[in-house]
Amino acid sequence: MLKKLLLIALLLPITVFAAKKECGVKPSYDITISKESVHMFNNKNDFTIMPNGIVVLNKQSVTLNPPLQKKLVQFQQDLRQQLPQLEQQSLSLLLDVKMTFEQAIKNQLGDDNELKSELNKLYKRLVKLLHASIITENGNTRFSYQNFNNLKKDGEDIGQRIFYNIVGGSILHFDFFKNLGAIKQISKNEWKAQKPKLKAFDAHICSVITNIDAQYKEILTQLNQSIHK
Repeated sequence: MLKKLLLIALLLPITVFAAKKECGVKPSYDITISKESVHMFNNKNDFTIMPNGIVVLNKQSVTLNPPLQKKLVQFQQDLRQQLPQLEQQSLSLLLDVKMTFEQAIKNQLGDDNELKSELNKLYKRLVKLLHASIITENGNTRFSYQNFNNLKKDGEDIGQRIFYNIVGGSILHFDFFKNLGAIKQISKNEWKAQKPKLKAFDAHICSVITNIDAQYKEILTQLNQSIHK
């Protein structure tokens, strides 16, 4: 139990990607991508884009002018590339950070299988949390905006729940004080090294989502204008 406490004290900032500054854009729609279509929907609007740019908005086919159809073809192509890529980049970064801390713990505290096991448990919980936001399975991608918008908060909650569950009986254990210096050193050194990479990736996520959201709003406006002409 003690080692869990040490691990959470060390890794709590990882949940998720350790950025304090939130992105200014919050998506308000889910996205599902298959070979047949790109589907974007919420409780107000529901539209489906076919690979050739044909669109159904709120169960109504929309006649598109050539520039708008070309824009929709490109938009759905971008989504097919960007969202799975964002998922893989996120998973890769999470694994990289986990492995970095795993090596640092090994160097400072030895090859501790119990501590390594707890690190893997935390990593798997964060992967599961990420996949609740964006996941690609069998060639289909799903993006859940509510889970995505709550990703950082939910990640922090995971760490805090684990921490509070174990802190009561562990804080007075001798090993805590014996290992505290090593844990602090790992935390100081590794988070200093990881911070620029995490910050840059957070900016990348925000840039991708901001671009998608701007195109979504512009296209939705133009589609509604086409219907009401």
